[in-house]
Amino acid sequence: MHLLAKRTVLLLNPNRMRPPIAPIGIEYLLPGLEEAGYGVDVCDLTFSEDWRATLHHALSISPYNAILVTVRNLDDAYFASQDFILDQTLAIIKEVRLYTSAPIILGGVGFSIAPCEVLRYTGADYGIAGDGEGALPTLLESLHQAGDALTIPGVVARDAEGNVRQNGWAMVAQLRDPNRQTLDHSRYFAEGGQCGLETKRGCPRSCTYCVEPVTKGRQVRLRQPEALVAECRDFLERGIHVFHTCDSEFNLPHAHAAAVCQAFIDADIGKHMRWYAYAYPMPFDTTLARLMARAGCVGINFGVDHTDPDQLRRLGRQDYTLDDLQTTVQACREADIKVMFDLLLGGPGETRSTLRGVIESVRALTVDCVGLSCGVRVYPHTPLATQVRRSGPLADNPHLHGCVEDNDDFLKPVFYVDAGLNGDIHDLTSELVGGDPRFLHANPNELAGNYNYNDNSTLSQAIRGGARGAYWDILQSEKKSKQL
Repeated sequence: MHLLAKRTVLLLNPNRMRPPIAPIGIEYLLPGLEEAGYGVDVCDLTFSEDWRATLHHALSISPYNAILVTVRNLDDAYFASQDFILDQTLAIIKEVRLYTSAPIILGGVGFSIAPCEVLRYTGADYGIAGDGEGALPTLLESLHQAGDALTIPGVVARDAEGNVRQNGWAMVAQLRDPNRQTLDHSRYFAEGGQCGLETKRGCPRSCTYCVEPVTKGRQVRLRQPEALVAECRDFLERGIHVFHTCDSEFNLPHAHAAAVCQAFIDADIGKHMRWYAYAYPMPFDTTLARLMARAGCVGINFGVDHTDPDQLRRLGRQDYTLDDLQTTVQACREADIKVMFDLLLGGPGETRSTLRGVIESVRALTVDCVGLSCGVRVYPHTPLATQVRRSGPLADNPHLHGCVEDNDDFLKPVFYVDAGLNGDIHDLTSELVGGDPRFLHANPNELAGNYNYNDNSTLSQAIRGGARGAYWDILQSEKKSKQL
C-alpha cells in the first residue's frame, strides 16, 4: 500500500512515435488535478534525443508523490510491421523505477484496451480504466489517506494477495474543457502536421474488432460547440490552423456535428482553418457535407471496412450498402471535400472473391484515397477475440498470425487473416490494386506506398517540408507527385 504525502505529481508522456501526436489525454487531466490542489509537472519524452537523460532530469527536480504515465498505443496495429510499442513504454517505466519509489499510475486509451493485462506486463502500481479526469484525483486522495484504491470505479490495482483486479470503468457524465496551454503545440504542429480536437467521446457501435466502445465507453458524451470555437481560436492565434478530430465518428450524432459546424461558421473561423474528420458512412447527406465544408472541413476518412454484405455483417457493420457509399461520396463531391475510405481486409469469411469484389467496387467510386489494412488486429475484450478463443489454442488456429505463443490475452500483436484467401494477403491485394495511385497499402515488400504512419519517413519528410493535414492526404499527395 502506498501512502502519499501531498501534493506534486509528474505527468509523463512516453510516446515517441513519429510523426508525433500531442497527448490530448494529459490535457484533460490537468484541470481536475489542479482543482484538487496538486502541483503538476509534465515530462514529454516525444522530442527528446536522449529520453533517459530527460527523464532523469525531470525526476530529480522534485520528490513527486506519483508518476502518471499515459499509454496511447499497445502496438501500431499493422500486420506488416507488428511493432509492439508497449515494450518501449515498459523500458521507460523500468527507468522511472531506478530514480523514484513513488507509485506509478497508468492511464490513456492504450491502457484501457487491456487494463489488467497492461498493469501486469509493465509492473506499474495502479491504473485507471476509462476516463481519468474524475477518477485520478480520487485515487490520489485515497493513496494520501491510505484508503482502499480498489473501491474507486475504474481503478486497477493489486489486492492483498497480489492479484491484479479492476473495479469496472471510470466514466465522466460530462466532458470538461481540457487545458491546452501546457504542451509544446507549436512544435507538435511543425513536426506532426496537425492538431487533434475532441468534439465528443464514446461510441455506441458494435463493430466486432474495435476497441473504441471498450476504451471510451458506449455512452456518447458531447462537448459544447462554443468551447470548441474558443479552443480553435486560441490555436489559430498561435499559428496552428490544421486540425483532425479525435472522435470515433464525427457525424454521430448528426445534430451535434451540425451544431459544431454552425458554431465555427457563426464565429467566422471556418475560413481560417482546415480540418479533417473520421466519420461513419451513414447517415451522411449533402446538407451536412456542405455545412462541414463551410466550417473549414477539407477531408473525411470514412471507416468503410468492406462492401460485401456478408463481410460487413461479420465485422458488425451491416447498416449500409454500396449504394449508400455512392450517396455519401456524391455528397462530399458536391461540397468539394476529399474522401478517404479505410478498408479492413482479411477478416473472418474473406475469400479471393470477396477481396476482388471490394477492390473493384471501391475503384468504381470516385474516392480520392483508399487505405488498405490487410489483416485484422485481434484486440483483447472485443467480440472478435471471444470468437477466436472459442476456436481453441491460438497456435493451432490457421487464421492467426503474429505472436500466437504465450499470448492468450492478445496483448502482443495477433492478426486474423482468413485462411480461405489461400495466399499472402499483401501480394494478393497488391495484384488487385495494380498501379492505381488512389490506393495506399501497408505492404512490407512495397515500402514506397507504405500506409503505416508509424515511423513513416516519407510522411515525416513531407511534414518537415511544410505539408500539413491528415496523414492519408499528405501521403497521397506525395505519391502523386512522385508519379508525375
